[in-house]
Amino acid sequence: MIETDHSQQDVADLIDIEECAKARRRPPHAHRYRIRIDRDYYVMEKHTITGRELLILAQKTPVEGFAVHQKLHGGQMVEIGLEQSVDLREPGIERFVTMERKLTDGAAAATLTLRRTFHLPEADCDYLEALGLPWETIKDQDANWVLIHEHPVPAGFNQKLTTLAIRVDLGYPPAKLDMFYVFPPLSRADGKSVPALSLQNLDGAAYQRWSRHYEWREGVDSLATHHQRIVACLKEELKRA
Repeated sequence: MIETDHSQQDVADLIDIEECAKARRRPPHAHRYRIRIDRDYYVMEKHTITGRELLILAQKTPVEGFAVHQKLHGGQMVEIGLEQSVDLREPGIERFVTMERKLTDGAAAATLTLRRTFHLPEADCDYLEALGLPWETIKDQDANWVLIHEHPVPAGFNQKLTTLAIRVDLGYPPAKLDMFYVFPPLSRADGKSVPALSLQNLDGAAYQRWSRHYEWREGVDSLATHHQRIVACLKEELKRA
């Protein structure tokens, strides 16, 4: 008599790891795993994959020119090294996000065409120029945004530079500025989680939104004071236990 192998019967055929993460379930053992990289879906017949394999699968070549992050449930983004292996059965992995690594040397900065699609108050423009960083004003999804490129990040995060985005709603000034956004996303180098993060599609990229708020002082606060609060916020985040 042939005995039935119940262990094989209990293994699922196809598991969607994003659905598991959103349902806060650990992906079970399966023959195949459905993953999402950026906007596209792929089916894997193994439960581990390296950063290099993810980039090749997404046709991002040369792979050295791109970074890939795993987006965890709750919004945290963690960069994956090219030779680093990810276990798709680990809980909380929603999807993967690829990002082109930007050149930041003088030649690259010299060829960057900076957009100016809306006007800021003269004092704000003077402040941005004084930072010595490339900056732009753009319109995206019916909103105005200031992008500050090559913005330094305090030591203790996974990135040294990021693009900082500030949403400028109609009526500013005196209407308030609120929150801030970064790309590539930031995470603490010590592995501790950062609260109140989410993703925001902006200018063709997945920016990380930091939901941070304070009492806006009309006639006192401006883009300059808002920026200084952002810098202080990043430094203070590293002190959080």
